[in-house]
Amino acid sequence: MEALTRPIVLLTDFGTRDQYVGQVKAVIAGIAPASPLIDLFHDVEPYAIDEGAWVLHTSLPLLPANAVVLAVVDPGVGSVRRPLVVSAGGRHFVGPDNGLLSAALQLPGEVRELSTPAWRRPLVSHTFHARDIFGPAAAHLAIGEDVRRAGPPVSDALGLPLFEATPRAMGELHGYVIHVDRYGSLITTVRSHQLFPRFTIEVGGRVVDERVHTFADAAAGRLFCHADSSGFIAIAMNQASAAAELGVRRGDAVVVRSK
Repeated sequence: MEALTRPIVLLTDFGTRDQYVGQVKAVIAGIAPASPLIDLFHDVEPYAIDEGAWVLHTSLPLLPANAVVLAVVDPGVGSVRRPLVVSAGGRHFVGPDNGLLSAALQLPGEVRELSTPAWRRPLVSHTFHARDIFGPAAAHLAIGEDVRRAGPPVSDALGLPLFEATPRAMGELHGYVIHVDRYGSLITTVRSHQLFPRFTIEVGGRVVDERVHTFADAAAGRLFCHADSSGFIAIAMNQASAAAELGVRRGDAVVVRSK
C-alpha cells in the first residue's frame, strides 16, 4: 500500500484556534500514516462556500498530480446535502455537494456519492463530517483503495458559476470581492483579461484608476489595482491595507467602467 500513498491537501473554514483541523489530521494519520498532509488554507471565511471554491479554483494547477483534496466548507453539515468524491485529472476531491468542488466538476471525470460505511468512523457526528466521513474517505483513497467503493455515481452535483465579472451595460462590468488577504488586498472576481483598455474601478464608494505591475511601482498611500498571481484583479496599497482604507469586506460589490 505504501507505494500507492497519495498526498492529502486540506482546505477548510476551520481556522487554527480550535482542535478541528488537528482531529481531522489525527483520523487521517490512523488510516494513511505515510500520506503527506498539505495545509492549503484553513481561513476561508466561515460558511463562505464561494470563497472556498475560489481558493480551490486558483490553487488547482499547483496541486500534486495524484493528490487527494479534502475540502470542507459545509454550512449544511448533517442535512440532506450529499457527501461526494470527484475523480478528475488523476486527483480525487472529497467534500460536500454544495458547490465547493466546482473546480473539479468542470474537469472530465466521474462523481460518486460517498456512502460506504466502511470509509466512515464507527460513530458519525451530526456536525463534524470532516472528521467522521470526509477525512477517513480521503485517507482510504490516499492508500490506493478503489474509488468505486465510495458509492453510486452522481450526475447532478452542484456547481457554482465561473468566477468572472458580469457585463451589465455597455462598457460596465460587475463583480465582487471574493477574498481579502492578510495584507488587506481586495481580490475581486474580475479577471485581468476582462478589463477595458482604459477603465476605472469603483469599490467602497471610491474610484480606483491606477494600474501597476508590482507594489513597488505605486506611491505609498495610493490605491491601485493589479493582476494578482492567479489572474484576478486586486485592489491594494503599497505596505498598507486597502480593506482598512476603504472599509470594504469580502462580498462587497466592485464595478468596472470603461472610460
